[in-house]
Amino acid sequence: MDERILEQLKLLSRYVIFLNELSNVEKLSFSQDFKIRGSAERYLQLAIESCINIGNRILSLQQFKKPIKTPETYADIFVELGILGAIPTDFVETMIQMTRFRNRLVHLYWDMDPDYVYTIVQSHLTDFDSFKSNIIDYLNRELISTRHAR
Repeated sequence: MDERILEQLKLLSRYVIFLNELSNVEKLSFSQDFKIRGSAERYLQLAIESCINIGNRILSLQQFKKPIKTPETYADIFVELGILGAIPTDFVETMIQMTRFRNRLVHLYWDMDPDYVYTIVQSHLTDFDSFKSNIIDYLNRELISTRHAR
């Protein structure tokens, strides 16, 4: 497996572990404790950026083997991953929503709704696991097809 992708997968796993710990915090504490909320926001950002980095690396590795459009936005990375079959087409929109949320975390950080962030931590961490397992499955399929092509 590509070392850069492997490193990003490890980081993604680490960030999700931290986020799962934060998911055990009660809603009132989460909303009122700036440090807890800030940690959740930062680890969500980092986890999403790991997904972006993984996707971007896959596209760069595949660009000479398959017809891939150069992504103009982070969301486009996931559209292309869907076209490649690296993630299911019905999961592409979930990943696009992640990138939009990441953009809000980065560019509108002062206007984050604590309840919304709490909902994501409570209900959407499995999206990262789904992304990771889809990517690993895709990379394994690519490895097998590359071996058979030789």
